[in-house]
Amino acid sequence: MNNTGFLFRKSLALVLSAVWIAGPLPSVLAADPSAQASTAGDKAYLISPGDIVSIVVFPVAEYSREVTVQPDGKIELPLIGSLLVKGLTSRELQDLLRERYGRYVANPQVTVNVRHFAGRRVAIIGEVRTPGYYEYRDGMKLLELVSQVGGTTEFAATTRVRILRADSPRKGITVDLKEVLEGRLDRDPLLLPGDTVYVPKQRFAMSASWITGTVYPWATLATLIATLVILSRQ
Repeated sequence: MNNTGFLFRKSLALVLSAVWIAGPLPSVLAADPSAQASTAGDKAYLISPGDIVSIVVFPVAEYSREVTVQPDGKIELPLIGSLLVKGLTSRELQDLLRERYGRYVANPQVTVNVRHFAGRRVAIIGEVRTPGYYEYRDGMKLLELVSQVGGTTEFAATTRVRILRADSPRKGITVDLKEVLEGRLDRDPLLLPGDTVYVPKQRFAMSASWITGTVYPWATLATLIATLVILSRQ
């Protein structure tokens, strides 16, 4: 009995010594996992332009949509129309949609999920063939993106193309795309994820369009009438 007690006290002393030498448990082991999950959950994602958002409305499934947040931060929904969602969390958008659809549907249940995040996409708008969002790849340049969208329209002001950065849109870059198209590839800038490329319209484009659609038909008609008059006198 005495030997057993002696051995127990000795083992306990060794354990306590090991704990004292090792020091306190590392915080990653001592921390409560549920507390860590709660802290991470507090950092809710804010919806951004380019995100693809899935919206399910119950019991009216025809109002459900999968929409892309436009560069101006808005989405288009049935009944509601245009809605600014940039900067909202999924929960905030759910509450907003529940309130809006509640004007038309009794007790609607709305579920919102961000299906695709815009962090690895770029947008191109303005005078291009197919404006929209496109997947970004490492090393992507402006000329590659313009080629991917089918080029610019005949009304594009290619000397004043703007690249807007997601982190500082007011400090955009102005690029002379015409020089790049003429072979000055050293002037072809690298794009970054989240960039928005804006190709403006030429200042005289509206006048040219008006002439094409208005003056030319009338001139043709006048020529035809003059021809008929001349023929009738012969």
